[in-house]
Amino acid sequence: MILVLFLGCSRSASHTQTLNVVAEPVNVVGLHAKVEYHRDAELVNSMHFIDGNGDSVIDGKSGPKEKGCWPKGWEWFDDLYSDVVVGQSTIIVVDEKIKFQDGITYELIPGNYECGRTG
Repeated sequence: MILVLFLGCSRSASHTQTLNVVAEPVNVVGLHAKVEYHRDAELVNSMHFIDGNGDSVIDGKSGPKEKGCWPKGWEWFDDLYSDVVVGQSTIIVVDEKIKFQDGITYELIPGNYECGRTG
């Protein structure tokens, strides 16, 4: 079981970092899960997973822009993205958690998280 948070690669001045994890309906019965990393309110990176027809199988995914652009402690996001196999991995919402499964289970809790400041 794994949780969520993220950050960008460049580290110069001090930046406020936030992570948004969202699960929203798509095509009435489907699910769109997204993870967005913001630095100083600007979108830096994101991942998207979609079950477009409600059968719990992931039909598509996109992101992240670049491997290794996660905050310290959240590097496992690269593993989540790599482990999800379109047409094979499942995605469901259970007890308000977004659950990805295909051998390894990842659970993300939707919400807005402040990752702190860098710099």
